[in-house]
Amino acid sequence: MSSLKQDVPALNRFLNQPAPGWLAVSRGSALGLSLLMGLNLAEVVVYSTSAVNNWFTHLSPLTQPIGVTILAMAATSWLMFAIRPALPGPVQFAAMALIVTLSGFCGRDLWLISQHADDSQKAMSMTQPLGTLMLLAVAGVGIVSGNSSSVRGRSSFIAILVSAFVAILCFAVISIQTGGVSDAIPDEATPVILVLGCGDSSIGKPSDELTDRLNTAFKLIQDRKAKTLILSGSTEVSMMNELAIAAGLEPDQIVLDDQQTNIASSVQFAASQDALKSDRRLIVVSHWHELSRIRLLVQRSGLEATGVAAQQEHALFNQNFLVLKEAAMLIAAQCEPAVRFIRNGSPAQAIPPAEDDVELEFGDERP
Repeated sequence: MSSLKQDVPALNRFLNQPAPGWLAVSRGSALGLSLLMGLNLAEVVVYSTSAVNNWFTHLSPLTQPIGVTILAMAATSWLMFAIRPALPGPVQFAAMALIVTLSGFCGRDLWLISQHADDSQKAMSMTQPLGTLMLLAVAGVGIVSGNSSSVRGRSSFIAILVSAFVAILCFAVISIQTGGVSDAIPDEATPVILVLGCGDSSIGKPSDELTDRLNTAFKLIQDRKAKTLILSGSTEVSMMNELAIAAGLEPDQIVLDDQQTNIASSVQFAASQDALKSDRRLIVVSHWHELSRIRLLVQRSGLEATGVAAQQEHALFNQNFLVLKEAAMLIAAQCEPAVRFIRNGSPAQAIPPAEDDVELEFGDERP
């Protein structure tokens, strides 16, 4: 083997010399994107959600089969690059073509935001498409250069894994930032507003965060944006009900759900209500950093979500910690369909989470 390496300098370079450090970062970014694409594909298979409106961008006017194909091909080709950057010519072309295609759709999202979003929301709305473009660019540089003899060689396995972890975490954070923008309230009243509890204080009074959520929901009810209010949580629900009655709501407008400890189960309770059997539209009120995951869980239930961020009259302390914690919860929620598929061995639709599934507990917003 040693004589072979001496006779073939290129082989010697490929086997012994380390690749440039930036190639490890590029391969890690591609690995992270590949894993996210695979998880998104599992989401589509298990819950029959849209591959056109996927986690990364909106692929309309493409069809669902084409969207599934893009997710599958991107996950496969980028994984191949992460494993070994010297790709066969056709695979390298396909991997780069997918980078360009998704970059084009992300660019279209940015243009639409610049044209239609409010000035106060533009920066926040642009966070995800800009961040996704950056991740695609980092992976694309490596794919273009991966077959060059000047960069071939061994990359640090640890550097690739760390880069993949950073890519996935960054994608979760930018998804939370962009997802924190409230959706437009429908002109026609929706059947239900769901208010998610966030714990009560040690002195038996509603927390500031809970008060902000309730006041936001009360205003929507008073503006006739919905007909029924679901108050969901655990021990804090009785206090939520008292505040709703004090705000002037009639008891027949209020549905109490005091058996829930996570967002997914609250969404499933709301989905079971008769008011949502024919009209599947639902307004969910929570703090901004939870809206991205809430939309994901509502979509799995077959409902059409309108996420509304609570109007914060009180300071939300430790926001950086809350965002990082929510990023971990969002990643766990994104992994759940793949775990469920492995456990069950077959697709399912709108299945409530198992009791041992990890979800964000109420009260996590409290300082």
